[in-house]
Amino acid sequence: MSVMDTALRESLKSLRLSGMLETLDARLNQAHGGELGHLDFLQVLCQDEITRRETVAFQRRLHRAKFEQQATLEEFDFTASSKLPAAQIRDLGALRWLHAGESVILFGPVGVGKTHIRWSGPSPRVR
Repeated sequence: MSVMDTALRESLKSLRLSGMLETLDARLNQAHGGELGHLDFLQVLCQDEITRRETVAFQRRLHRAKFEQQATLEEFDFTASSKLPAAQIRDLGALRWLHAGESVILFGPVGVGKTHIRWSGPSPRVR
């Protein structure tokens, strides 16, 4: 490890950029291999830090929510009910409706999984 590498690592620690620090070796190898230019290298390192912060924030919110159990759309058992429109529910999971400013209402009999499918992201703006 060179003096410059050591100084960079210390700077990243001081600035609390552990996302960058964790991926620095891999990104340096990519840069040395010619896969990343200077700006690409910096952009990818910044994205690594952003991703780490978003992951930590999400985990913190999950912990604070104190859910009895965690459930994801990927885990949902669509075979439990043949009447569930799996493709339509997965399409809702893509959130195109949210970006289009549309609303979604889930309705159906008790026990089909409406609660499991509910929106658990940031609250959309009310108009």
